[in-house]
Amino acid sequence: MKDKKFNIYEIARKANVSIATISRAINPETRAKVAPATLKKIDQLIKKYGYTPNLAAKHLSGNVTKTIGVVFPYLPGIFYSNYYNHILAAVSDYLFDTHYQFKMLLLKVAGDTWDKYDFKVGERVDGLLITHWFKFFSKKSILENMKIPCVVLNDVDRKIKTQFVGVDHYLGGQIAANHIYSLGHRRIAMLSGPDWSMDNQQRMKGFIAFLNKKGLRIKPDLIVKADYLEHMAYSKVETLLKIDPKITAIFACNDQMAFGAMSRLKELGIASPKDISVIGFDDEMDAAKFTPPLTTMHVPIYDIATRGTEILINHLQSKDAKKSLRGIEILPVRLVERKSTVKINS
Repeated sequence: MKDKKFNIYEIARKANVSIATISRAINPETRAKVAPATLKKIDQLIKKYGYTPNLAAKHLSGNVTKTIGVVFPYLPGIFYSNYYNHILAAVSDYLFDTHYQFKMLLLKVAGDTWDKYDFKVGERVDGLLITHWFKFFSKKSILENMKIPCVVLNDVDRKIKTQFVGVDHYLGGQIAANHIYSLGHRRIAMLSGPDWSMDNQQRMKGFIAFLNKKGLRIKPDLIVKADYLEHMAYSKVETLLKIDPKITAIFACNDQMAFGAMSRLKELGIASPKDISVIGFDDEMDAAKFTPPLTTMHVPIYDIATRGTEILINHLQSKDAKKSLRGIEILPVRLVERKSTVKINS
């Protein structure tokens, strides 16, 4: 009999109870409402006939799925990045002791494809955690008028009325610049991330603004785009050295680019940090283990995703669950000083 797939209607008929009773029995939140003898009979039938509950359908009567969606851009090699893995780990860990589950939504970017998409109906989710929101929606107003509660992780735009959780990347850029400047470095190069990243833009602006206040300007040709990619930063180091062989510091807008830069410097026989200091951004797990250990800006992405998940779940469990979320929470960004930066000529 186990070869035959039984559905909820057949289990209800065998147990001589209603479908509603079966639903209550298989839902951890309502099992206690079913009589012990009936519950035992249902459990035995489920085991005997190999019935597998449809988790997405358990809450259809209340138009609730107990599922949230985590929106990522569909990028090549996306899960080689600690950034996205930390987000998934945080969401998974937070939901572990709840009755919620999550589904990962890898969305390809194509014009205004997602502007009118109904995520609640199309993906059967109650709420969304969104990364890189601007890659999916053509207008800021789209994000404000979503038909589903959502929390945006990073890429904070204070002009948009939705819920953001992130850090002040502009301030982080300033702190990084202050560190390099205070060590006496004046001939500085920069490896920037992709143009589409708002966080990257803020890191660059903060770094440049601090130096400008000190009367120091980075030459435009010493700001080279490496798209957050280690191998691209690796290939750009020689370009920077040809433009200015006497640079003493490199600011990389993420750790992956810093790793690539330091690897290439080592191959070229240029000591880091003795000859060229390197500072990154993010504080990935490999930063402390790299040779030399990387000085970087710590972005608490796990905490950002945890807090975003907490806000979303608390909202979905409240009486205002159908309303949109509004607000901004900024977590601290801080310098982690290791061995890849030193005082000039020290």
